[in-house]
Amino acid sequence: MSGVAGKYENQSQLLFVSSESGYETIGNQNHFRVNLNSMPFKNEDNTILRMSLKQFSLPKNFSNINKSNNSIRMFVKTFASQGITVPNLDTMVTIPEGDYVSHESLTDAFGKAIVAKLIEKVTGFTTSNLTAAAVTLVYRNKVVNSGIEQPLLGSEYNDFKLHIEITCSTGSFAWGQPLKFQCLNVPTSTVYNLDNGSGALGIVVSTTQLFNDSYILLGGKRIEEFQGDTTTPVYNITTPQTSFSSKAKNGATNKMVIASWYPMNSALHTNEYIYISSHQVHSQASSSLENVSNEHAHTFITSNILGKALRHINFDYSVSFRIDEPSPYFSNITSSFVNEIEIELRDHRGRPLSYPNVGNLPIGLSSNDYVAHTGDAQTKDGNTACDLTLLMEKFSNSNGVDSLRGLPEAPQIPNNNFQSNFSIPTRFCAN
Repeated sequence: MSGVAGKYENQSQLLFVSSESGYETIGNQNHFRVNLNSMPFKNEDNTILRMSLKQFSLPKNFSNINKSNNSIRMFVKTFASQGITVPNLDTMVTIPEGDYVSHESLTDAFGKAIVAKLIEKVTGFTTSNLTAAAVTLVYRNKVVNSGIEQPLLGSEYNDFKLHIEITCSTGSFAWGQPLKFQCLNVPTSTVYNLDNGSGALGIVVSTTQLFNDSYILLGGKRIEEFQGDTTTPVYNITTPQTSFSSKAKNGATNKMVIASWYPMNSALHTNEYIYISSHQVHSQASSSLENVSNEHAHTFITSNILGKALRHINFDYSVSFRIDEPSPYFSNITSSFVNEIEIELRDHRGRPLSYPNVGNLPIGLSSNDYVAHTGDAQTKDGNTACDLTLLMEKFSNSNGVDSLRGLPEAPQIPNNNFQSNFSIPTRFCAN
């Protein structure tokens, strides 16, 4: 057995990494390179390098509701009622970024965002005649136990389905056409445009709006095909794909009822994991995890993912993404020479983490009371640094190439001390 114990010699080294500094090559605390300087790792003909992710920590200094999950396409075909003409519309509704404390508050924010967009686009809609109300999503009779809302009565329950009513109070106004919505989740690098209302394509849909997780958040139907062009705008399509039920309320046609078919996400966020990638790593992953341009498919593609960090709520109620020992994540490195390690943090769609736009005003402030930001993005000079520990191991084969094949099978030596006297009569045997 001496050949087994001496087959490999192990050389290991821990690398303690912090992204809290300027990295000029890439220049981002979520995407950076660490130069090994005078201590590179070398692979020989008979060695294997292995990189393991032993520890990782990143504070969640971005909003739960952000540009990766807060955009919904809204369109409507023109109609007129009570002197108000609603034109052909094809636009994006954006829920304000932030951390929402309840499904009701998120639903309320979505309803107000719809109203704000309609007031912006339709002459005659104002803050005094157009309102939105979150109708359900809270227990009508509730009690709070340990911070959790529970029904006070046994007959009360919550299905967590979205329900909003948009009301116009002008005279006998009636919704002649339904507002329609699409939660876009189109995995493509193609550029698409929204119709500007005149049959000509205008506003470009951004990558984050096009490949968005709003359907997860709001319980909408996922739309994986972009519909509408200059020939047939989306509002002229007879049966366009839609993410929600929407129609004028029976018996009260001044109310537009918007409701989800599926429950809203139980968690008020869509980031359960942060994925840690390295360009030195060779792995495989589902196509939707690696790149936004990959179609959803039950296939694996080449990946650089080294590991993923789970979302944790800490004892002080702060939130971070962490990996603590023991970690299962490792990758063998085939490069002959490793003089730098590149690390990149992405979400579950292969997108960069969605930190707030630096131009967003703090809640409750107007631009008159706020000095505009003129510096770099948060990932450059803000509080987005991560901390991780890597283990680099070098395994050498000291017994030659053939020893990697393992030990030969044990020889079969007959033992005359163990012989059977059991026999089967010939008449019971097949010819």
